[in-house]
This record gives sequence, structure tokens and C-alpha cells, in this order.
Amino acid sequence: MLPQVRAQTHRFSPLLLIVLLLISGTLIAARWKASAVKPIEIIQGQAPADQLETELITATPTGFEPAEITRPQGRFMLAVDNRSGLHELEMYFERETQGRINVPLSRKGKMAWREVIDLPPGSYVLRAANDESWRCRITLTPR
Repeated sequence: MLPQVRAQTHRFSPLLLIVLLLISGTLIAARWKASAVKPIEIIQGQAPADQLETELITATPTGFEPAEITRPQGRFMLAVDNRSGLHELEMYFERETQGRINVPLSRKGKMAWREVIDLPPGSYVLRAANDESWRCRITLTPR
């Protein structure tokens, strides 16, 4: 007489199935996203016509970093990231010798602010209204 063989079935718990589905969905989405990104080709020595240089300033709990930027005059993107811990960061831009410049810098609740700037050569200061010691000096040199 032959011994009886029992068929074994494997049961997956619903939680395990959900975890497996989430992992596979994440992997598929990551692979799709990676394949959808096309690299920008730049011909040696040439940049796209609409490309702007960016100057990044970070508002920290102790002030702006860097404290000073020097660059040639011309259009550029001024980027300020609020990492100060303050929900509302009021900033203003002034020419060192002539007072405030009308550049809208306040963004309540925003963690990042971006603006294209095109100012004449000179020395400017980015300041925080909540603390006058927070300063970043921006010097624009003639071309």
C-alpha cells in the first residue's frame, strides 16, 4: 500500500498581497519615469537660448547663505529657498546706496521663491524684514 500524499497549498495573507502589489507598482512606475526622461543635448560650447544661470540663496535659522554673490550683470534666476523654520518670510531687495527696489519677494507659506532678475550693475542687498541682520550682498559687475 502506498502512503498518502497530501497536496500542500500556500496561502498568502491579504496584507502580504497588498505589499507585493505596492512594491511591484512602485518598481514599474520608477522604471517608466526613468525611461520617460530624455537627456538634453547641448552642442559643445553652446547652451539653449532660453537657459538662465541661477543664483541660489538659502534662508537658514541664522540668516542667508551665501552672504555674498558677485556676478556679471544681465538676466539671471534668483532662487531663495526658505529653510529658516519661519512660515512667513518677508524679504526685500535694495540698492546699497538708493533704498528699496520694487521686486516682489514675499511668498507666505512658500518654501521656495524664484524670480528672473535683470538689474543694472551695482551693489544690492537682499534682506529679511523680520531680522535686519539677515543680509546677502549681490554685486553685479559691468559686462
